Amino acid sequence: MIARDQRLTDEEKRRNQSGVLSTQFTYDENCDEHYPSSQPGFFPDLAHSRARASPFNLPTLGNGVDLILGLIQGVSIGAGALAGFPSLHTLPHNGALGYHGVNVFQTDSRNQSMVITITSTKGDRGTTESLASQHIGKRVFTTWPYLHEGMVVAVSDDMFKYEKANFGKSNKVVANPHNPYQQIAWRKQADGIEHHYSKRFGVICGNVDRVLHVRPLKGMAPL
Repeated sequence: MIARDQRLTDEEKRRNQSGVLSTQFTYDENCDEHYPSSQPGFFPDLAHSRARASPFNLPTLGNGVDLILGLIQGVSIGAGALAGFPSLHTLPHNGALGYHGVNVFQTDSRNQSMVITITSTKGDRGTTESLASQHIGKRVFTTWPYLHEGMVVAVSDDMFKYEKANFGKSNKVVANPHNPYQQIAWRKQADGIEHHYSKRFGVICGNVDRVLHVRPLKGMAPL
């Protein structure tokens, strides 16, 4: 703001200074005062104000209570942060400034944005069926980088949806083929995931060829 201070009036500069006494307004039905407009010509006066103004002083620390600067000992950060806290320490990535047209307020950004590119390789993930066998029923964290906890209930690609089914006393992964309409819907959903991350968050995740179906954690079960 220093480069813009010269454009401010003396009154605006005074309002930006610290140390100005704060005011607390409290409703009082017995109060009936005329309160002049702070912006004459834009807002009218309050002919019958029921608010009583009094000085307000911020509470101070004391009596053995001290302010701790920084994080307290034992707090979990980075990859060890609790679910729901954003973290960029769980997936390999790189970031760079670039013109990407990130859309936050229904308009593409005109200036440069920090764009994150996921750099994990796709060659070592195995088949969709093997991924389903490994992950269905397991806990995962979704909506990266905000890490919301959930449980995988199915895994799908453009041809099949893999789910676990009961066969007597054992569970087995079953491949349910998509019909032509489901194939089209799956591809639209996969492309939508990639587009949403790219345009809304500035995250380039690459082509989505497999989708994990996750049941989000809602609340906690009693012990």
